[in-house]
Amino acid sequence: MAEVLGKHQASAHAVQVNTLASMVFLNRSNRFEAEPLPLEAQLSPAFSVNVADFDGDGHEDVFLSQNFFANQPEIPRYDAGRALLLRGDGTGKLQPLPGQDSGLKVYGEQRGAAVADFDKDGRVDLVVSQNGAATKLFRNVLGKPGLRVRLQGPPGNPDAIGAQIRLFFGKKAGPIRELHAGSGYWSQDSLIQVLATPEPPTEIWIRWPGGKITTTALPKGVREVSVAPDGKLRPQP
Repeated sequence: MAEVLGKHQASAHAVQVNTLASMVFLNRSNRFEAEPLPLEAQLSPAFSVNVADFDGDGHEDVFLSQNFFANQPEIPRYDAGRALLLRGDGTGKLQPLPGQDSGLKVYGEQRGAAVADFDKDGRVDLVVSQNGAATKLFRNVLGKPGLRVRLQGPPGNPDAIGAQIRLFFGKKAGPIRELHAGSGYWSQDSLIQVLATPEPPTEIWIRWPGGKITTTALPKGVREVSVAPDGKLRPQP
């Protein structure tokens, strides 16, 4: 350091790194609580991070696309990941699922990924792109079907970007989902949200862009709804 900095070393500031772990930060109202991701998420770089309830149990899960090959010649490539699904328990804890259980096995340089109900069966499917290799589509066949929700936003924001949605099951509230324009590394999740229904939902709560809140009763047995800014259910477009 003395050879590099010379006379400037005396005025240089020193900083320390506490951890290099990939982490999730849980919002506890007045502070963020750092929670390191499991070991399987630390073994290879992660690019796309997608949040969805893949199994339909009412707890949000996380998908990570992994790997990076374009290192300098003297550094081996980071190829220890094959796409990772982390199953949430509703408390902030995430449990890694091995590929033989999740069905996700992608051995290339995974990059952008997106979640959407591609076959409209009420389950969240997953598409994963790769650098220099085929894009893969994984169809969800074991998850519990949820409620498909489409928001009809106001003029100027017809997709209601920025809105927050949650289901109520009587007095019990489900997790909040927010609509984003761009959801990860060069990718965007579907704007038609699939909200888990571990039990029959009774109401849908929406905080619209601008702060307006609507709460709408849901018909029994409903599988798909389209909601207007006044909170009323509308025919599917």
